[in-house]
Amino acid sequence: MHTVFGVFTLANLAKLAERLKQQKMEASKIRRKNERALKEAVSLGRRSSSGLRRLERHLEHDKEQLTDINMEFNQILARKESLERLAKTAQERLLKEMEAKDQAEVDIANADNEDTKSNAQYRLDVATEKIQELEEELQIREKGVQKVEQEIIDYKKSQSHATKKISKETKSKPALVSQLKESQVDSEKFRKKLETSEKREENANKALAKINARLGEMMAKKRKAAAKKAAAKRKSKKKVSKKSKKSKKKSRR
Repeated sequence: MHTVFGVFTLANLAKLAERLKQQKMEASKIRRKNERALKEAVSLGRRSSSGLRRLERHLEHDKEQLTDINMEFNQILARKESLERLAKTAQERLLKEMEAKDQAEVDIANADNEDTKSNAQYRLDVATEKIQELEEELQIREKGVQKVEQEIIDYKKSQSHATKKISKETKSKPALVSQLKESQVDSEKFRKKLETSEKREENANKALAKINARLGEMMAKKRKAAAKKAAAKRKSKKKVSKKSKKSKKKSRR
């Protein structure tokens, strides 16, 4: 404040000091407001950044998990195809053995000698044994297929869950990125505002300090002048008192 304090009266300086005090309080209020806004923007930025990093980790983990699920799912599908092929082969062999059994039974019934009958009986026994083995194998294959089919259902559920989770996380990412950018812009904006408000507060403090110093000087001069005036008044009273005493002495003579 480039002001010639000499042209101000004490009352004017007191009013100016009060006005500067109000300006300082207002500047402090604005500075605190900007500090809170900056703190909130920085805090939001940190939360957004932390949330974004956490989301990236979750996305990476979930994508890896989905990749593992898909690989295992493909292996299960391949195992199902293998079991179905084995079951189909066993079924075809079973049909052939049943035909062989039927033929052996016919040959036994039509045999005209013991050798032919014995040979047919042997073929019947072999076919019967193979039929039993193939039926047991088919049961195992069918149970295996049923188990794999249930695993496929479970893996499809896992695939669906992982895919939905990834989709949800992917959709939430732009909002976090936008929030982070917004907080960075706000942080820079409020940082500049804070610097401006701090300078205003500092200038108000300096101006108020100068005014208070000038007020102090003027008050000191006023007190000094008052003291000097009082001393002169007391000195004048003493002179009057001495003259009065001398006058009284002369009158007595």
